[in-house]
Amino acid sequence: MTTGTTRVAAVGDCMITRKLSILDHNTFGPVRELLRGVDVCFGNCEMTFPDPEMIPAVTGSCGDLNNSAEGPMAEELHWAGFNLMATANNHALDYGPEGMYATSHKLDQAGIAHAGTGRNLADASAPAYWDYSSGRGALVACASSFRNFSAAASGNGEIPGRPGLSPLRVRTQYRVDEEQLKTLQGIARELFPEGSGELVPPATGDFVFLGNHFVAGSPPDVLSEGVARDMERIVASVRRAKRNAGLVIVSIHAHESDRQRVIPAKFLPKFAHACVDAGCDVFVGHGPHVLRGMELYKGKPIFYSLGNFIFEAESMRQIPQEIYDTCSLSGDDPSEFFDRAMKGFAAPEFWQSVLALPSFSGGELSELKLYPIDLQSDLPRAERGAPVLASGKTAKEIIDRLARLSAPFGTRIEFRNGIGHVDVGHNKQAKNFDVGRTRYRSSLA
Repeated sequence: MTTGTTRVAAVGDCMITRKLSILDHNTFGPVRELLRGVDVCFGNCEMTFPDPEMIPAVTGSCGDLNNSAEGPMAEELHWAGFNLMATANNHALDYGPEGMYATSHKLDQAGIAHAGTGRNLADASAPAYWDYSSGRGALVACASSFRNFSAAASGNGEIPGRPGLSPLRVRTQYRVDEEQLKTLQGIARELFPEGSGELVPPATGDFVFLGNHFVAGSPPDVLSEGVARDMERIVASVRRAKRNAGLVIVSIHAHESDRQRVIPAKFLPKFAHACVDAGCDVFVGHGPHVLRGMELYKGKPIFYSLGNFIFEAESMRQIPQEIYDTCSLSGDDPSEFFDRAMKGFAAPEFWQSVLALPSFSGGELSELKLYPIDLQSDLPRAERGAPVLASGKTAKEIIDRLARLSAPFGTRIEFRNGIGHVDVGHNKQAKNFDVGRTRYRSSLA
């Protein structure tokens, strides 16, 4: 960290399909001023920028969309102020390796440094750097939520590595009581009298059924932990970034939750803390499309999810035909798909987020402001999804919601003068957060 002041802007998912530069200055202008008024401006690029001849990858179930955008969208992101972007997410290979490379190339051409995908595992795991007038910022990006074919792999000397994203694989166990486990085992014997053919990891005590790992215990819970080799690789990249930059951002795309979308899965705080211990200055999560709580750990901000910042996927010109078929839709009008698929995103929480502005002085967090963002869900489909600063009652509701979500982490957020102010001097780490999760869930219900 430089001895002067470094200002950072951080947001969540950017699913851009329309130009920002043509928006009315009185609406997007204040947001752009915040993005462009910092040294390092970060977001998650959750949109693929394929060329016309590139082929969409097979995705799966209805709603599992191939995200794509046409036109100078990378240039639009740069115009808005972004200079560091993550590309590791579940849409990174929506158009295969070719689409991934095209996205990287277009971000390069636009002047946006990016991390999280590459020609092999080492390349995908490597930091990206952004030089500014008084220092250098670094980004290490990964994803725990991704399609199986999207993870990058290393070569072995005889066989080359595979292009893709930097994965943080997660091992999940479902803890149920003894009677429930016996019921599952009985169902498995009825359905598969000769065995399901699933391999049980040695010495784990798990019962594997339909691809899920169950273990007996109390109380019922969803247990998750990051795979050690992936955590070690990513943390090593964070250490490398810290040796070569003054400010380090770590990004993760993580849909996984602790039974409620707004509560991060159990592996995530442990991973975030390990990254801070290795030199991360700002940890940014995204993926669930809603805000999650934030934490100050050793004086560094951890945002478990900053939600959506640009949410324009429903303005895509066209989607692959197989998605219509999978969803039992006739015709080729994307509106039919989005009328069905986007119903799950009707709640205001999906259309409201924050723009975080942490400032560092002499290597220490000196200020953290949270600007409430409204994505204007009440507008027609062709207009909604672009960010504006929320005001009045809406602004207070957004900051109050984030304050409630952050309280279990020991974080104090005050709504003042239309924005959120984090008490950076109050660095009380949440105690026994896992024990309090049941109460936390109940308070958020």
